[in-house]
Amino acid sequence: MFIARSLVFYPGFFEDNCKELSDEIILPAYYLNKMMERFDDNERLYVDIINVETNQTMLVSIGTCHSYDKNTIFAPQWILDLIGCSGNCDSVIRIEKADVSKVPVATKIVIKPLDPIAFELDTLKCFETAFMNLHSIKEGITIQIPVPELGRDYTMFAHIEGVEPAQVSRIVEGEVNVEFINDFNEPIVRPVIEPTSLNTIVTPILEPTPVPVPVPTPPESLEDQEERRRRVRDAWTKRYQNLPGQATS
Repeated sequence: MFIARSLVFYPGFFEDNCKELSDEIILPAYYLNKMMERFDDNERLYVDIINVETNQTMLVSIGTCHSYDKNTIFAPQWILDLIGCSGNCDSVIRIEKADVSKVPVATKIVIKPLDPIAFELDTLKCFETAFMNLHSIKEGITIQIPVPELGRDYTMFAHIEGVEPAQVSRIVEGEVNVEFINDFNEPIVRPVIEPTSLNTIVTPILEPTPVPVPVPTPPESLEDQEERRRRVRDAWTKRYQNLPGQATS
């Protein structure tokens, strides 16, 4: 059992490292040595990080080890948020070896950027770079994507709308189709699927939605205007005649 702390508190970790979209956690050295006995040679180091109090879990990978505090693990803050361990979290955390036989390899990822800037720059490069440090992907989560070309501090959020073949899937070297959803101007999205390597990101072809143009109403003729005034006068006359105490014809 451990307590979890964000990577920003890990000695020697730079701020830029903490902003990377990574799912690697840092374990105490003594525990990592014990954990390694349960992995076969060349087996990927997938583990489940579990908040015992909330029973929230996330599939992550082991990055490295530390020798600062045997009761503390360090993890990216976005991972801790997903297991209900935000802020100065004192929840009890459990680490278990993941059964990857139940976690298939991702074949398709559907992404909905929440920032319109995603469709005004090189989306392919932006997401491809961000995904390089991910070993798994989960449907329904929101991730933060750094955008280096807009400055070292600029990030955008994107929601993972769908993952196939399972809601939690592994990301390994191979082909994966990616589809983007653009909700800002509701275009028709026709992804060009040409996967070639790990985390291939596809820039969609966008077709603008037709915008209806209002048709101006032709002006009334003098005869129409006079007729409309007559109907209004008649309506007010009848209303006045029907008031209590007024004589009616």
